[in-house]
Amino acid sequence: MAEALVIPFESAQPLDNLHVETLPLPTCGPRQVLVRFLVVPVNPLDFAVIAGQYPVKLQSVYNSENGVQHAIPGSDGAARILQTGAEVDHLAVGDLVILRTHCRGTWRTHGVFDEADLIRVPSTTDPCVASLLRMGVAPAFFQLRDYHTLEPGDWIIQNAATGTISHFVCQLARLLGVQVISVIRARANAEELERMKRLLRSHGASLVLTQEELAAPRVLEGKRIVLAIDSVADDALVRTMAAAMTAGGTVLTAGFLGEAAPPRPEVNLRQFLWQKNISLRPFRLSDCLSKRSQSQQTALFEWFAGLVGRGTLKAPALKFLHWQAGAEAQEVVAAVQGQAQTVIGQRKAVIIVGER
Repeated sequence: MAEALVIPFESAQPLDNLHVETLPLPTCGPRQVLVRFLVVPVNPLDFAVIAGQYPVKLQSVYNSENGVQHAIPGSDGAARILQTGAEVDHLAVGDLVILRTHCRGTWRTHGVFDEADLIRVPSTTDPCVASLLRMGVAPAFFQLRDYHTLEPGDWIIQNAATGTISHFVCQLARLLGVQVISVIRARANAEELERMKRLLRSHGASLVLTQEELAAPRVLEGKRIVLAIDSVADDALVRTMAAAMTAGGTVLTAGFLGEAAPPRPEVNLRQFLWQKNISLRPFRLSDCLSKRSQSQQTALFEWFAGLVGRGTLKAPALKFLHWQAGAEAQEVVAAVQGQAQTVIGQRKAVIIVGER
């Protein structure tokens, strides 16, 4: 039997109704594979999808025995192939795979996917690392690669700097000779703030500033800042970041983690960007992947895994949630629900899926 974390499809409070259901072990068709999930990250995107705040909807939907339609959340995960259909020719039993697209329902122990839905990564890769490649390393790479030409000596600035993607942005930028300014929220006291700044500098940030420090006059004077990555969606903060940028730079909207108050009239972000000749562009991982063929995507993820395997990229500290069979499964439900309460500034949570 398989288990899945599910929500009633039309629930008014879907996350409150998250629960575990036992399902028959699925069988695979000719061009499908059966996988067992090993590690499943819990991403901010997952909660946005569950709340109906994301343009892509949950794809894995089924009717339970009582006729209620349920959906399985989750977009990310590392899994081992247990069985392959007769016409599968690029994947084999024992391969380590990750999902190619969002919202396919990874919060489960087992699943059946079309061969084309999966990307093979080196089987020697740590499954925890593999589970971070698509929505951790890949977004960082594409943000640096696809939106503004970066040269050694350039600077970029990013907010939400304690997040997993920001963690990899710092390390990948260093490989390009690009310096990173990481913007964080203030901490409870000076000691905690300095500890966080040291941590982010050790991960590759050249300069770490609080939002209040960022607003100080001339704090970024003399730095050629050509790219700003905004994952908070706070117009006032973005305006402050953009004020230090060079003309012709790019502001990349990469997420909506914050719940900022409506912008003050004097913010006037878009007029300000126009005056500075700064482009405002949206980041979408799916768009970046769709520009690459399946073989190119596989090659990229093999390269990402190699960078981590050789220690060139270091994974962030993680929070582990353990999902065991039976009654203990309710503990992972409570833990996932708790993650939704404090999305910003916490360790990335990954679910370690026990054997069934």
